Amino acid sequence: MPPSDTASTAPASGSPPRSLAKFGCARCRQHHLKCDRVTPACGRCLNADEPCLPPGLKIRETNKQKFKFAKKQKWVKTPRRLVFIDESQTTIDDASSPDSEPDEFEAAWGSPAVASDASSHKTPPLSARIPPFRPTSPPGRSHLMMISSVVNPPVPSWPLTNPEDARLFRHFVEKLAIWLDLCDPNHTFEIIVPQRARDCPVLLNAIFALSARHLGQTHNDARLKKRYNQVADMHNEACISIMRDILTSTEDQSGWTEHLFAATIILQVMEEMNAALRDESDDNDIDEDSLKEAVKRGHLPGMYRFVRERSFEPGTLGAASFWVGLRQEIYSAVTKKQPVCLNLVHPGLVDRSLDGTDDYTWANRAVVHCADVLNFSLGPKRHELQPWHELDKWNQRWSERQPPSYDPVFREPQGAAVFPAIWYHRSCQVIGVQHHRLAKLILLDLRIKSGNPVTADERCEVEENIRITMHEIIGTGRGNQWTPPGMFTACMAISAFGDYFDGVEEQDEMLAFLEQAQKDHARPTESVRLDMLQTWGRQI
Repeated sequence: MPPSDTASTAPASGSPPRSLAKFGCARCRQHHLKCDRVTPACGRCLNADEPCLPPGLKIRETNKQKFKFAKKQKWVKTPRRLVFIDESQTTIDDASSPDSEPDEFEAAWGSPAVASDASSHKTPPLSARIPPFRPTSPPGRSHLMMISSVVNPPVPSWPLTNPEDARLFRHFVEKLAIWLDLCDPNHTFEIIVPQRARDCPVLLNAIFALSARHLGQTHNDARLKKRYNQVADMHNEACISIMRDILTSTEDQSGWTEHLFAATIILQVMEEMNAALRDESDDNDIDEDSLKEAVKRGHLPGMYRFVRERSFEPGTLGAASFWVGLRQEIYSAVTKKQPVCLNLVHPGLVDRSLDGTDDYTWANRAVVHCADVLNFSLGPKRHELQPWHELDKWNQRWSERQPPSYDPVFREPQGAAVFPAIWYHRSCQVIGVQHHRLAKLILLDLRIKSGNPVTADERCEVEENIRITMHEIIGTGRGNQWTPPGMFTACMAISAFGDYFDGVEEQDEMLAFLEQAQKDHARPTESVRLDMLQTWGRQI
């Protein structure tokens, strides 16, 4: 049953607007984005210059047991892929209207090339089959367009023939894959994922969605930014349509593959850019408590079950996706004060030893150690001294035994900057050092906040060590901006431990660093800046 037309829910003239406090607006729910529920217009609709309408009514099951099918139920066989064609009179009438002409964005990408494709017998590219989002169209038409073109997107043609698709694809390979391949010697997301995306629609849609969202938040042209964000929403919707049944099934997870896992990882990067979680009132039927909690934590909950039930061989797409997912979980755990949910026991992949090895494995050991420290600090045994000392000892030994290649290439002299830059020549060294220092910060902070007695001198010493370690993390982020995740890790440390700085000069430098990360790389830091100003007692 299709949801009721959103136009019918608009407030009557002269009457107060309907409250969004419980549900969020229709547009945010349609795109699976967190609505701030501000009336009469939420922040997302206000920024997008779109009408903000209350959601339509939903029909909920009152007795799920009553509608369960018998195990011997016989089903009619249907094709694996269904194509829905919108033949409503509204769409037929609109097809010949001026509103159906190409918009300015399409012309900007080179309309002659697109027009020539339309006149040929080749299958049009994916984005050409997803109609552009037109705010001036009736809400009912926009909804029907979504159903007919996004719910079951056809397999895209290859090679790509649409300039917009090609630019989004290249943007991912050249600008964004490095965010994911930090500790991967095989450069899986730069090399393997694009090759497999040609035969995997969900992977290709995820690539398009992330690239469009990044451009939608960093491009200088306001008109193109708006269009990119609309394209990102539609490709994101296509991914959700393909994956929803698999993710919410409690009976059969055989459909979960490494390709879907990798697509989830890519979409989670986009979710971090959105600075929002999926709507907590989503009606996914997930029975396990852990998956219900996972819905609140990120983009798609299925990866938690997939990682829990599978083992990964080093060098595979699944292994590469696991390491990216773990770093994403650490980011979520630090910023939201919640434990890491991913399974950290994978023999042959997760290594907690301190034996000599390559730079990539050494970095991944630091990442796993950081996750262990986070789970300890947020767990019931955080007040116990013995596990704290064991983790602290491992932290010290990692630093003592690190390979010579982990020595910095260059250190900016003290006094040359508020946070002197530290240079490394490989991304895995940047991430390994920063996660090692982040774990050290958590342990130091826990030392004085665990409730165990400390003298005034010990407290002063710990606080000074925290500030020194923060200088190393931020300095590493400043000195290696060619690998943006180094900046993201520094932002994460600022959000968690920036309250240890009371000097205005250092505070201003951290605020500028946070602002740069958002402006240049779409890392949402505005809320962190506001929290820091409030923590420091400075006027907002």
